[in-house]
Amino acid sequence: MRTTVDLPESVHQRARELAASRGQSLSAVIAELTIRGLAASGEPLMVTPSGHSRFPTISLGGGPITSDDVAAALDDE
Repeated sequence: MRTTVDLPESVHQRARELAASRGQSLSAVIAELTIRGLAASGEPLMVTPSGHSRFPTISLGGGPITSDDVAAALDDE
């Protein structure tokens, strides 16, 4: 599924570096990190349409995921 996601520049750069070091596409790395993050959350996955855009929104029951959260997940590699 194709989608558009806004990432902080530092997160984008780290994900690109990880993709290059693994010989994978950026999409594959972001998909893997997303799957791992969702699995680690322990929260039920809820997908609902956004109230204003009607795009699918994933709710994990917690707060927003920050660039620090992503950086920590990348450090776990």
